Amino acid sequence: MRYLTTKLTKMLLGLALALVLAVTPMAGAFADEAMSYEGKVRIGAHRVNEAIVLAWMSKLLIDEHSSLKTTINTDFSASSVLHQAMVAGELDIYPNWTGTQLTGVLRYEGPKLSREETFRYVKENFEKEFGYTWTQPLGFNNTYVMVVRRETAEKYNLKKASDLAPYAADWKLGCDENFDTRPDTYPGWSETYGIRFKEVIPMLYSIMYQAIAKEEVDVVPAYSTDSRIPKLDLVMLEDDKGWFPDYSAAYVIDMKLLDRYPRVLAILEQLSGTIDEETMARLNSRYDDGDEPEDIARDYLVSVGLIGS
Repeated sequence: MRYLTTKLTKMLLGLALALVLAVTPMAGAFADEAMSYEGKVRIGAHRVNEAIVLAWMSKLLIDEHSSLKTTINTDFSASSVLHQAMVAGELDIYPNWTGTQLTGVLRYEGPKLSREETFRYVKENFEKEFGYTWTQPLGFNNTYVMVVRRETAEKYNLKKASDLAPYAADWKLGCDENFDTRPDTYPGWSETYGIRFKEVIPMLYSIMYQAIAKEEVDVVPAYSTDSRIPKLDLVMLEDDKGWFPDYSAAYVIDMKLLDRYPRVLAILEQLSGTIDEETMARLNSRYDDGDEPEDIARDYLVSVGLIGS
């Protein structure tokens, strides 16, 4: 028995050593190739806390794991403007959300898609129509969610969006601009749930939170990773009919960049699957409190071991 145990131990050690020898040259080749790159990568983001932090994460990852020179511009006004900047050849990478570009750039109006179907549709059509690809999602889904004040949720026992039905005819919905007209937002949501509010009031997204805090409106459609939800003690109502599209965050990359520097995809996908909704809300909160986005991004990447301290 002792002989068998010793023999088994030696065999396992041998297998472990073989695995190390097999993997180490690949890791070395990865580093050597990326560290030999010569060129520039232009990263963009629009003026949203989350997008800005994610853009900085991509910059720091590329800086750490390659010799490429990166520039960053986080002053674009909207996702559509980012897309046009890439079409014009001004950007190589930007962070975005699958649902945003599904309905915005691709103008999808077909049947409801699952999370996996949404990602596959967006990725395949971006590659086919524009020559841009998407990294695997970062892990969180920043979709719309109906929220109410906690006292409202408790008074009327609101837990899911369907629970709004008996009260909506007397209540006001405050929403961001275009939410009242886009087919993937209120019109489609209202038809799916059979719910119509007394009044739907479009406003700036930031003003929307002030309006519900001051009880000027009763319900607002928030982004699920928005730090103002916990700060204002708002309650998220489950999208029990699954109306809103999936808004998984990922990076959009010009495939011409990957033709020149193929390891950039693997560098960015180190981040895939590592950020959940709670974590992203916490990072957004730091930004809203005035922390520098570069510091927020660096702290997170160090905490998960993707860059050195």
